[in-house]
This record gives sequence, structure tokens and C-alpha cells, in this order.
Amino acid sequence: MVQMIETLLDGETAVDVCIVDDSSPDGTSALVAVAIAERDGWSERVELITREGKGGRGGAVREGLRIGLQRGYDVLIEMDCDFSHDPRDLVVGIAMLSRGWDVVIGARYPNGKIIGWPLKRRVFSRFANTLARALIEWSVPDYTNGFRFYDRAAAEAIVAEPQRHTGYIYLSESMAACFGSDLSVGSFPIVFRNRERGESSTNFGEILAAAKGVIDIAIWYRRRSRRA
Repeated sequence: MVQMIETLLDGETAVDVCIVDDSSPDGTSALVAVAIAERDGWSERVELITREGKGGRGGAVREGLRIGLQRGYDVLIEMDCDFSHDPRDLVVGIAMLSRGWDVVIGARYPNGKIIGWPLKRRVFSRFANTLARALIEWSVPDYTNGFRFYDRAAAEAIVAEPQRHTGYIYLSESMAACFGSDLSVGSFPIVFRNRERGESSTNFGEILAAAKGVIDIAIWYRRRSRRA
């Protein structure tokens, strides 16, 4: 985590960093807090939000976007902090926003690359993405990757909608919220490097839960579109 913050702050793209941590048992908040206190300039450019309990990825993303909007940022970026997403790709996503896209996705499909995933994880990801594309909007190549760039309008659209799902299924929900607000979505291919976390535990129950979640999001999206 601290190494990622260092890389972001020292990169060619000037960014500030907000870490949203749900009281992780690995001590993330404590490590980041010490680094902020000890390193020159970090207190002005790094913000740490520690939440009690497990609010899930969706809640963490929403909190980060809410804080960014509150602080007046016009470009907000969602990414993993374990180098699964390459910080060098920030310049590409930000440049695409400047050319008029409201949302830009660093996409693993169809022309990106995944390194370090077992076969069943790849199958699950393809299944979830294909289902989301078929039921929500086919033009999005990668619904389940959390490397995203938002302009202010997109961040506001996401935060304005009530959160219906937690975990990674929220990635599909937030994208549906953007389409529901008639925002433009672009993408560019990335190399995704899986962090070391053991064998995937993906099973039929997880696949079924993902399918139910995507169907629920698609129903909400269609109803919202008809009302509009």
C-alpha cells in the first residue's frame, strides 16, 4: 500500500490519493497513518478514511468519490492498491477524459491481458462480463474491473444513486448508473497482474449470486430507462 502511494505521488501524472480502508486486519490504516505523519508533503496529498466494519468495495468506492467531489476534484480515479493496475496507465485514462469521455475503463477485454489467474477465475470473469454486457449495455468490454476514471458528472451520477449491492457486483451497478444518466463510456486495454492470494475459491454459489446480482441491476436499469 505505502509503495503504491509513493509510486502515485512520484509519477509523471500529478495526483492526490485517498485510501478508503474498512478496518483491514492486515493493518493497512496504521501503516498509511504512520507514513502520512512521517513523510514530507504526504499530509497535503494523501487522505486516509478508515471505516468500521466491512462495507464492501461498493461502499468504499462511493465514499472515495463522495470525498473527492466534496474536495472539488474534477477527475476521480478508482483503482486497486496492490499493483494489479499499473500506475503508468493513469496518463492514458486521464487523457481520454480530456478528450470528452465521462467514464474511462482500463479494460482486460478484449485486447488486454491477464497474468496470474487460474482457469476457473477466468471463466467466472468472462461469464459475469458477458452476462452484464447482454443485459445492461453491450458496448462496455469489462464490467468487473475496478480501474476506472470518472469526470465530475459521472462521479455525481454514481453517488446520487442508492447503493443496492456490495462487493465486486457493485462495479456493474455503478456502470449502469452512468448509462442511466446518459454518460459516455470509453475504454483502453491494460495488463492486469493478479496479486498473490492463493487459489481462487470461485464456486457455483458465487456464480449464481453474481448472475442474480447482474439480473437485478439490469431490471433496475431498464425500469429507470423507461421512466426517463
